[in-house]
Amino acid sequence: MKTRFSSFDIQVILAELRPRLLGMRVANVYDVDSKTYLLKLAAPPNKAMLLIESGIRIHSTEYDWPKGESPSGFSMKCRKHLRTRRVTEMKQLGDDRIVDLAFGSGEACYHLILELYDRGNLVLTDHAY
Repeated sequence: MKTRFSSFDIQVILAELRPRLLGMRVANVYDVDSKTYLLKLAAPPNKAMLLIESGIRIHSTEYDWPKGESPSGFSMKCRKHLRTRRVTEMKQLGDDRIVDLAFGSGEACYHLILELYDRGNLVLTDHAY
């Protein structure tokens, strides 16, 4: 069983996710644990859940993941800046195992950058990163 995404896996999953998720709005952000987050996306009548696990994987899911009782500080920050924004871009940075998710456009754009190697990181930045 595969435990981590390779660079090729990231190319494939992003090619699969782009047509479904681009243009959808972020309805909410949930934390499953300290390294796993769920983005609830919606574009009526369609809905989707994007699972992001820092250092491990990114994919859509229909599984009802248990959510933390109270959101973490990072989840609250993501909610503040990403809620109601549209997913405008999903790309891999070069051949690295790094995914850049863009929400909004212009100076109101925010990026959620996911590193899928070692322990990984999940970083929220503004348009000027």
